[in-house]
Amino acid sequence: MAPNTMLMSLLVAAFAMAGVQQLLVFARNAGAIDHAWFAAACLAAAGAVFAQSPVYTDAVAPATFMAHGLPRLLIAAWLVALTWFGVEYSFGNDRRRWTALVATMLAGIACVGAIAHEATAPPDVPGTAIDAWHAAGVVALGLMLLLLVESGLRLWAATRRMRAAVLAGLGSIVFMVLLQDAFQGRGFADLPPLALPAFLIVVMAMTYELAGNVADREAGLQRQQQELVHASRLSIVGELTATLAHEINQPLGAILSNVDAGEILLEHPDPPLDEIMQILADIRRDGLRASGVIGHVRKLVRKREIEFEMLDANAVVADVIALLEPQARGRRIFLARTLAPQPAYLRGDRALIEQVLINLTMNAMDAIEAVGAADDSPLMRAPIGLAVSTTRHGEVEFQVVDAGIGIPADRLEHLFDSFYTSKAHGMGLGLSIARSIVEAHGGRIQAANNPGAGATFRVTLPPFDDADPSA
Repeated sequence: MAPNTMLMSLLVAAFAMAGVQQLLVFARNAGAIDHAWFAAACLAAAGAVFAQSPVYTDAVAPATFMAHGLPRLLIAAWLVALTWFGVEYSFGNDRRRWTALVATMLAGIACVGAIAHEATAPPDVPGTAIDAWHAAGVVALGLMLLLLVESGLRLWAATRRMRAAVLAGLGSIVFMVLLQDAFQGRGFADLPPLALPAFLIVVMAMTYELAGNVADREAGLQRQQQELVHASRLSIVGELTATLAHEINQPLGAILSNVDAGEILLEHPDPPLDEIMQILADIRRDGLRASGVIGHVRKLVRKREIEFEMLDANAVVADVIALLEPQARGRRIFLARTLAPQPAYLRGDRALIEQVLINLTMNAMDAIEAVGAADDSPLMRAPIGLAVSTTRHGEVEFQVVDAGIGIPADRLEHLFDSFYTSKAHGMGLGLSIARSIVEAHGGRIQAANNPGAGATFRVTLPPFDDADPSA
């Protein structure tokens, strides 16, 4: 029965695509030798299938190297690549590599010898030489099968069941070829009928494993990104420690003073209840103020997944200014707010959006202080503007504007790159993390120098969409 041309074409395409995919993996990670060998096996299999297809056999002369020698070489290369893949895939040692090298040499001798014999001897006159090439091929196949079976059993014992199953599939392929060679004496002349479907299953298993590895790597990168974001928040809170302590101590001191005053009033025979009620109201107000500061800090430092919710951009800016205003006063910098005339709603994580704005505002404070580093005057320095607006496309835009030293033109392009910093003691992660946070919200962050002095950072985020099912 003639081979199905369409089926063979699909196999050629599947094996070639898998080979290119594995080569790309190897190109990105030169240490992944097993991927390189599997790519070679896939490409050799694609060539072997094509060399046995009707399209190829009809295009070449019957009694030529292209008709018999090339298919034999491709099949031998396929089996050799499978063997080396099995060794590297199972974390083989030098002894197994030497065994694979011996099998490779024997397979090469058998293949080349058989091709040379067919080219010189009449086709209807068998000679004793072919028996030597046949024996070398059988020994090579036996060594290949031994290596794959031993590697599979070793992986199974190590509970690497998926890898053991892959090697079991490869072992079954080599076993089919060995049986055909032993009973029919055909060597590497053609492939057993079930070898290609078995290899296709192995290719599918490898593709599935590769997809799982990619997913695990992506998950690992996301976890690392979350750790960096959390570390950045802790760093911000560390820089605000003195300010936060003052913001908590001030209401606590007021509470203690009011308690003392209340005790004095209660010692009177006829205590003034109106004054006591006012004192209690003051105590409650100061307690809520201290609680608000602590709650805000807890939101910033708590490690958690991104929690999207509907946010009012005006309220976010107000919270950021309330948190940074004491420190800004201590640095003689005024924080000026320009809010949107109407509530500007966006979908985001409040703590992360605030983290971005806090980072940009603190950078702006540093830039303004750098301008007047030697200025000991008690006068206020140039203000920092925090603005909220909406673009003509309905997006919500935050702006942080300063009149500091600005950004050198040659640094604008790399400003948001990881580990790129213009500060003497900076780590170069703040703006990179800010960009990651903004992009995770589907937005963008940009920086530009002002015409006069300083720089403006723009954070543009998509608006809140009631139709979004994840909102």
